Amino acid sequence: MLSGHVRAALRALDEGRAVERAGIRAGLELVFGRAVAEAEIDAAITQLRLIPSFMSLEERVELVLESLSGATDEKPFLHEEQQAVDELFAAVERAEPFSLRVRHDFGVLSPWHATCLAEAIREGRLTRADALSMLLDGERLTAHLAGFNAMRLPLEFRTTDHNGMPRVTRDLEPVVFQEAVEIATPGRPFRMAIANESELRQVAIPEPETVAWLDETITPESVLYDVGANVGYYALHAVSLHAGVRAVAFEPAPLNVARLNTNIHLNRLGGAVMAFPIALSDVSGVLRFGNSYFVGGGWSHRGIDDRQGIPGETFFSGCVAYALDDFVRAAPFLPFPTHLKIDVDGPELKVLRGAMATLADPRLRHLLIEMRADEEVLEAERLLATVGWRLVGARGSGLGNRIFARA
Repeated sequence: MLSGHVRAALRALDEGRAVERAGIRAGLELVFGRAVAEAEIDAAITQLRLIPSFMSLEERVELVLESLSGATDEKPFLHEEQQAVDELFAAVERAEPFSLRVRHDFGVLSPWHATCLAEAIREGRLTRADALSMLLDGERLTAHLAGFNAMRLPLEFRTTDHNGMPRVTRDLEPVVFQEAVEIATPGRPFRMAIANESELRQVAIPEPETVAWLDETITPESVLYDVGANVGYYALHAVSLHAGVRAVAFEPAPLNVARLNTNIHLNRLGGAVMAFPIALSDVSGVLRFGNSYFVGGGWSHRGIDDRQGIPGETFFSGCVAYALDDFVRAAPFLPFPTHLKIDVDGPELKVLRGAMATLADPRLRHLLIEMRADEEVLEAERLLATVGWRLVGARGSGLGNRIFARA
């Protein structure tokens, strides 16, 4: 019965029809055994709207049911969303800056967005119920505040979907708001430039396993090779932990590698981090790179992978690829890695196959890979076991980070 309500709601959204609120209410009350507020229904519809449309209907239904089954009395439905709303209103009440997480959840891309949102709350234009129902839906929040912005700037509150992808992309932005935000580390802070919702997500929601891995294993003598560096969050985090840490960052997406170099320069870390606009694979040569989302900070690219059904409108750019073993031999001026992070949204096994000599070298001591399927993990374990590695940490099954250590 519950799956039927969810399926009907998703079909309505796909077809541009209004969602039957009675069905959403019945489904929520079935799960929680209590009456639900109108704001909860609005928020549930918002969450359904944000599920990536490239997923099949049954995949989306399963995702919703899994989310609902994770709710408990201690952590009820929309618990995290309600916390974000509470944090937003508390910051306005205390006249404090918004946290990066709040900025991400409400698409606050600049101080001008923050001022507009705070004034709307103070004047009653945006209520708590409004905020709950529009969280992670910048398009609706922008429409709700239309005409309210006294600064006469074309403000858009831009957010990402459940997959972290931008919901609205344009060939050219009429106005670009750009600023540098400071990121704290156990060492010294670093700064990153943000100008869109994807870059904001990079700084607001870093992967906790990757950050913990760096914090726990990086020493002053460490050298991180960051394969799939995007705009540089983890490379910059690593070199900010201790003086003396070095990083080599690999990123083939053209918009990302430009921002990656901007962030290195912004922190005056050109002596600690070097970026290479190349892809790593199991071969060295000239390839093409599929940009599934042509936006700075974007990920889930088709890249050099041959998978089909990757979301977004693909734009192909030229790409030079190296096997890591070939790259190490071609760049003797670089320090040898002690840490290897691989997150390339698909061809991780190709990267491993092109790095077997490097992986066999005992100077490389720490390895983290994001894998997408259990069968890929089994193949990675088999490959790595032949050169002395074993799996020591994982986040469940399917998509997630796996940490390997020398056996």
